[in-house]
Amino acid sequence: MKLYLAHPFDTRYWIREWELGFETRTGITLNNPFYDAPDRSDVEQIDAGRAERYDKLEPVSLVHHDLAFLSASDGLLGIIDGSISYGTIMEIVYARILRLPVYLIVTNGHHRHPWLIQHSDRIFTSLESCETYFKETA
Repeated sequence: MKLYLAHPFDTRYWIREWELGFETRTGITLNNPFYDAPDRSDVEQIDAGRAERYDKLEPVSLVHHDLAFLSASDGLLGIIDGSISYGTIMEIVYARILRLPVYLIVTNGHHRHPWLIQHSDRIFTSLESCETYFKETA
């Protein structure tokens, strides 16, 4: 199983660390658009301190590539942790439009928000409960 990993840009470091462990522990591949998608040299430049967050981004190309990456996945796993992330919310809606399964980890206390409930198949309130679910259903 391959799941597109939607998450805030600002928390990408700790999420990347968790993601790699999750893959090992569950056998599920998480497609991280910041690090696994083709041609994301913009993130490399930002991480290396050679560019600012929105410098040199081509919106049409970036969104097109992310949606193609999402479409090639078996579903979406989204992390909502309270960090502002317009992209994460839009990716959740696109996954729903594509009729992909949507799993959310909502750690900011808004797990009962009607829009999140309506646009997801399952909501977890912790990384651990998500991981347990996928270990048991794999």
